[in-house]
Amino acid sequence: MKKKVLAALLSATMVMSMMTACGGSEEPAASSNEPTKTEAPAADPTEAPAADPTEAPAEPTEEPVAEPTLAEPEDLPDPLYHFAMDGTDEGIVTIVRDENNPGANTGATHGIIESSTYVKDGVENPVVVQYANGPVGTCTYIDGNFGLSFPVEGFDSDAYTLSFWLNADRLSTYGPTLQIGANMGMADDAGVKWLNFTQSEWGANSAKIFPVVWNRNSETGVWPWVYAGDDSIHGKKEWVLVTLVSTGTRYTYAEDGLDRIACQLYLDGVLAFDAVEGTYGGLAPDVLKPHDNFECYWGLNYWDSLFKGFVDEFYIFDEALTAGQVASLYLEGDPTVESVAEAPEEVVVAPLAVTPTGTAVGATDGSTGFWGAHSETWAVAEGETVSKTFVNWHRTEEPANWNNFVVVLQNVANAHGADADPAYAEYAVVRADNYGWKGAENTGANLDTLGWVLESNWNWDNFVAELQGATVTVSVTNNGGTADVVCDVVAASGATYQQSYKNIAVDGDLHFCFTVDGCCLDIQ
Repeated sequence: MKKKVLAALLSATMVMSMMTACGGSEEPAASSNEPTKTEAPAADPTEAPAADPTEAPAEPTEEPVAEPTLAEPEDLPDPLYHFAMDGTDEGIVTIVRDENNPGANTGATHGIIESSTYVKDGVENPVVVQYANGPVGTCTYIDGNFGLSFPVEGFDSDAYTLSFWLNADRLSTYGPTLQIGANMGMADDAGVKWLNFTQSEWGANSAKIFPVVWNRNSETGVWPWVYAGDDSIHGKKEWVLVTLVSTGTRYTYAEDGLDRIACQLYLDGVLAFDAVEGTYGGLAPDVLKPHDNFECYWGLNYWDSLFKGFVDEFYIFDEALTAGQVASLYLEGDPTVESVAEAPEEVVVAPLAVTPTGTAVGATDGSTGFWGAHSETWAVAEGETVSKTFVNWHRTEEPANWNNFVVVLQNVANAHGADADPAYAEYAVVRADNYGWKGAENTGANLDTLGWVLESNWNWDNFVAELQGATVTVSVTNNGGTADVVCDVVAASGATYQQSYKNIAVDGDLHFCFTVDGCCLDIQ
């Protein structure tokens, strides 16, 4: 552990508003320090006349409420974990997002994997961890392309303290700084428990606030939050020490009947929020208990935008620190230090520039949005199959799975909506990424409820890469009452895939065409 410097008590630090209630975008409850307004009693005619109105009013006798200040520093206990973030071997590993591949995480949008490289714009780049001057010695810089995983295990106590220095270049709403707990990427029935130090837009007039300690326990249903009620962002382009103290005292919030743990949030060593019994904002119980799927991440989670900035001195104590001990953590550091890091050198990808050999549908740089361009339509008579072939190109800047070919089955020729032909109706809109729906008069009905049969053998680990420059043959069969769409794909690598949508209801004539969504189709 770095040497603790217990300096003399600082004079008043930043002024923080004390918050007595917290709930989404609702306004905080009125302060209990505000005087109660009462009506003046009627004057008694037998009493002495009132004071001369020309005299100065008497000075108020009520003492002003003192703003929180830094407490007298006290010696710190030994931490359960301490990560100096100075580049020494502390067991920290780099992690990256596995885009659109959550794996076994049933509640996640993305997966998280340990890696020394990340993929951007379809190109692999090395993860570069940088170090700079921090409040206490050296700090770590995260450039927004990766996160950190800490070798932390849960412990059997609801009394604990989490503390870290932060200086953000980029924060995002609900995006993570520190996120810790069990089953964080799982569905609720798996027992989701976590704390996420994040940014919200819950201030007055949707003001952004940081830090917000959003936390939950899906087993009990409690999902409270903790934040200073000053509608401000702390730690953006400046150093701030964030310290959360969970006291271990359990109480039941009367309005929802759910248990919470009392806690305090300190910013730069000064109390900013005190969740006591009767307060909505507190901590979910049992969040840091031991679990086989316990995780502790910095700067990255299963859903939201990545953090970019500096972090220093991450502590976990398995006890509730006193106000004096929190002050000691703050006095260890120098928040005025200037921290500098460089942007990583990334492999630059030239924009997509397709030179069509046939008929192009969509801009050749992949910039055309959904439904922005269509091919001609082709009629499919009952009992027949019509096939068309094209080369699929998608945009190069952060392409998503759906930025590839789209097939439309409809009842009329050469029209792409009721505005063009009042008789227009869609039987199906089906995409390359195994998603489809029935449109027009039945917008919102998707393939999960329509009885269609979907099959594909895509390799989702490299789906986007394989579809770039792939040759696709789409065959549409009119069975009389139903239609089938079969897509045979030959990737540029030579790998072959097949995707099919079958049992699509058809009522009348059948035509089909192609449309795009951030892609260009070169029809052969």
